Amino acid sequence: MDKRLDIAISGGKIAKVARGIPSAQSKQVIDAGGKIVTPGLIDIHCHVYDVMAEFNIGPDGAGVKQGVTTVVDAGSAGESIFPGFPKYVIPSCRTRVFVFLFLTSPGLAVRPMSDWADLNIDATAAVIQNNRHIIKGIKLGLSGIVLEDGGIEVVKIAKSLAKKFGLPIMVHIGDNDKKTSVTVTQECLRLMERGDILSHVFTSRFGSVLRPDGIIVPELKEALDRGVILDVSPGGQGLPNLSFEVARKVMAQGILPTTISSDICQPTINGPVPSFGLTVIMSIFLALGLKLEQIIEMSTINPARALYVDDMIGSLKPGMEADITILELISGMWRFEDSGRKTLEVTKMIVPWASIKSGQLIMCRQ
Repeated sequence: MDKRLDIAISGGKIAKVARGIPSAQSKQVIDAGGKIVTPGLIDIHCHVYDVMAEFNIGPDGAGVKQGVTTVVDAGSAGESIFPGFPKYVIPSCRTRVFVFLFLTSPGLAVRPMSDWADLNIDATAAVIQNNRHIIKGIKLGLSGIVLEDGGIEVVKIAKSLAKKFGLPIMVHIGDNDKKTSVTVTQECLRLMERGDILSHVFTSRFGSVLRPDGIIVPELKEALDRGVILDVSPGGQGLPNLSFEVARKVMAQGILPTTISSDICQPTINGPVPSFGLTVIMSIFLALGLKLEQIIEMSTINPARALYVDDMIGSLKPGMEADITILELISGMWRFEDSGRKTLEVTKMIVPWASIKSGQLIMCRQ
């Protein structure tokens, strides 16, 4: 819906969406006139395990303070350090937190996939079994010693484990060290199934989805047709996992991202705008030619479906959780550099004004 409407909230749920709901029936009225009201934004790829890694940002810093009501930590924790999430992180924040558990035990907060000794399938399975309400998938990267030694077998291991629990895998592509096979991304795409998530889809690093002639690898379109989710996850300031040129070329061939995420962490929170987070990435893709309606879809209902929580969040249907984001669209001039130091001028910035989380108002940083 793209209309001027009122939203009624009762008991932390959406009660009604209609024109002219009488304000006299309400205990509190929030005037969002002239602003954009959306379902609560969902950042499906960020790093919020701040109690374990100083380069992570806290959930509320990436979340409700930036108009994002749900965040998903993408592999900061493996099974050995996961217990800190339910014990320390989740109880102390207002943002909803889900986790993609890293395949190897330490997780990215400690070290990447650097040693086969870090792979403990039984322990990882036990942690997933005991935390199904938090863990929404398994994260792995197409880089590191484990992948160099084992090749695509690592992806098969992750797939086998994920299937036991009906979970997707989330795969990081882009190998700075260029030590993996030149075809590793294509090989991985062939194994990915409906609901699996390909992260950094517009990277220009080794393992890009573009062939040298600028044409997408055929496995990308085949995977998308099977229901594989293509996620942006560009990283923060400097956008290390995003190439504007790759994004333009891929989208020109009819391949659009399924979800827009930030891949935000603490060192990248401050950038060329006061709050560098999901709404900035949304603004970048507005400048790259996507429509606002598409961008909102990619930041709300699409990630909700990817997490299998679209019966709870991601839309404003009556009965859903009262997770709402209030945005402003402002004009100006902002310049961003991508991983190749190419510049993009952004003239319309999507700025968070407020979050409503389970019916509670939280003003955003301006």
